[in-house]
Amino acid sequence: MPQVWFDRANLAQNTLIAMATVTALIVLGFVAAYWTWGWLAPRPESRAPAAADMGGVSAAALFGNVPQAERNNATQVATGIKLLGVVASTSGQRGYAVVEIDPRQILAVEEGEDIAPGIRLTEVSADHVRLERDGAPETLTWPDKKSTEPAPIRTNR
Repeated sequence: MPQVWFDRANLAQNTLIAMATVTALIVLGFVAAYWTWGWLAPRPESRAPAAADMGGVSAAALFGNVPQAERNNATQVATGIKLLGVVASTSGQRGYAVVEIDPRQILAVEEGEDIAPGIRLTEVSADHVRLERDGAPETLTWPDKKSTEPAPIRTNR
């Protein structure tokens, strides 16, 4: 019977090739599992509305703007409108004003739109806004910082 000699160089080389092959197959299995899970896994539920559903993101959406139809139906015109903030216009774009109509109703209104029935925002500047109330011009400026009224206390819950 012929004797089989195992050459040490061939044995080490064969072992190294076998380990490299097994390692490559394991890596291939992980890559295949990763991409299979990525393609076939169920999509997670979105926590925020999609941008397409919002009709385009604008500064009005950032301040909780109410659609024009709801604003005209739900707003009762109060005598006091308070200016809370402005986004002044730049290079041909229209500005926005953040105003408080009622103590609990804050709106972001684009220049040229109606704040309430009969009240239109006509101009937005860095230090004031101009309104048109039933055809009569009116100017709103920033509230005086030396007011005696204490600042409201806000708590996060």
